Amino acid sequence: MPLRPALASLAICVLLAGAGAAAAQPEAPVRAVQQHNLAKDKLAIDGYDPVAYFPEGGGKPAKGDPKFELTHAGARYRFANQANLDAFKKSPETYEPAHGGWCTYAMGESGDKVEIDPKSYVVENGRLFLFYKDLFTDTRARFLKDKQNLLSKADANWKKTSGESARHGASLKAKLQQVSDSSAARMGADMIKKFEQSVEQVRAQGVEAKALKVGAAAPDFELPEARGKTVSLSAMTKEGPVVLVWYRGAWCPYCNLQLASYQEHMDEFKAMGARLIAISPQLPDGSLSAAEKNELEFSVVSDVGNQTARKYGLVYDVPPAVREMYKTFVPKANGDESMQLPLSAVYVVGKDGKIRWAQVDADYRSRPEPEDVLKAVKDATN
Repeated sequence: MPLRPALASLAICVLLAGAGAAAAQPEAPVRAVQQHNLAKDKLAIDGYDPVAYFPEGGGKPAKGDPKFELTHAGARYRFANQANLDAFKKSPETYEPAHGGWCTYAMGESGDKVEIDPKSYVVENGRLFLFYKDLFTDTRARFLKDKQNLLSKADANWKKTSGESARHGASLKAKLQQVSDSSAARMGADMIKKFEQSVEQVRAQGVEAKALKVGAAAPDFELPEARGKTVSLSAMTKEGPVVLVWYRGAWCPYCNLQLASYQEHMDEFKAMGARLIAISPQLPDGSLSAAEKNELEFSVVSDVGNQTARKYGLVYDVPPAVREMYKTFVPKANGDESMQLPLSAVYVVGKDGKIRWAQVDADYRSRPEPEDVLKAVKDATN
């Protein structure tokens, strides 16, 4: 069955006062809202919440509430709650759907502007892609079979159609802050205080000082990978630098954002000959969940009992402020009753097996930008 193109072109939005001056600035991005997939009343995504598709907004499609509505650059968006509206307001470019909200598959396949089913979507590399779907046609499935090729063509075709360049969302730091802001909006002041106390209680354990530093030999390990094989650090360093990323588990939204952010830069890591290994104490099923959830192309290994993390000096006891809350999921995820987790840590290990760069932090919200890790990898190869 052929795809169903849009039946009519969209009305041109009313220009805001001062828009001419903004357009005169050469660095201002092109905005062609008249080319976007909007209803006659300028409502986007059939009223679905753009933030809800992302992990920090709930991670699944949700209808927006007219009580939480915002007009951005000529398009009206609705949100499921105030927290999602606030997140969008801070960084609209992070959440607006790619290719003007038209079907990404069709934009890549033919350059056509085709309607979408708001429940058919992919969030990848910090971008929201929407797809056409009916009883006979599932363009999302087609897209996933050849996504890199189709995405490149979709970006090029959308640029040709609208003049808009592909946008790749906010920095990792901004995304992490959005998670914190969203959590703060949902939780009461007492709960926020407990989480702040937990960071200080972890620091008080002195784990940051005990963690291995730059120049130390990186302890070797062999750990089971999410998809079944065993991963050896010494075997990988023979081929080039290795990035070790410790994370708490698939249940941690900060960890998932970090891993997904590094995945966005996998081509750059590969070009430098670097390999990535994500390590957590969760059982292999949890590691597989993290790998699949974030569509990771690098190794995700299970360090049950934190045996390897202990060699790197990264293990801490879940602090009293959040211990009761964490009891509901940490033992189940890790398969033991130890209530211990690794610090947020990233190490770059050179071919000589030495730690060439490190960032270790007791604050679970602090994660290094992929650009900083890439620079460290580059330095490690010199």
